[in-house]
Amino acid sequence: MIVINQNCYQPMREARIEQGLTQRELGQRTGIPYYTIQAYERGRHNPPAKRLRTLAEVLGLEVEDYPLPPMRTTASERNQLLEKYMDLPGYIIRQNWTLVLATGLDVEDVRQELLLRGLQAIETYDPSAGASLRTHLNIAMQYHLMKLARKASSRGMTDVPRGVRVTFCSVEAMCEYGFELEG
Repeated sequence: MIVINQNCYQPMREARIEQGLTQRELGQRTGIPYYTIQAYERGRHNPPAKRLRTLAEVLGLEVEDYPLPPMRTTASERNQLLEKYMDLPGYIIRQNWTLVLATGLDVEDVRQELLLRGLQAIETYDPSAGASLRTHLNIAMQYHLMKLARKASSRGMTDVPRGVRVTFCSVEAMCEYGFELEG
């Protein structure tokens, strides 16, 4: 007897082929579009619990009994997760100061924008993708900061706002002032 769950698409495909069904025929029997079944079989998408049960019934498979993860986190859960990473917007602002200035917003407004983006990013976090939540939030917030800067600047992101001093330095000058460089 074959057992399938949300993360296992191969048995579903094998059972369909064993019964001589095409993806279109399985779609007609289940009411699920064939291109969705195609995505499930290729591992691109995981079927929600209701569709998983429908597919299992039609194919004569058993659905593994285990607690399904919640589809969406509650607002309080998102807030608790974000509280752990409250230092992240400040870090991103310090590391990308020129972009912050390019947005034309106050630093606190940028911080709030990054926190809001962080709350949205928690919704899309998938631990099975391999990255930690902190990395996921960092990437989402930095990308949002770039979008804010791009939207604010009519001359492109490389435009340096008035009053910002840009300094260029050579390797020789850094060594002359006592900085040691590896490699």
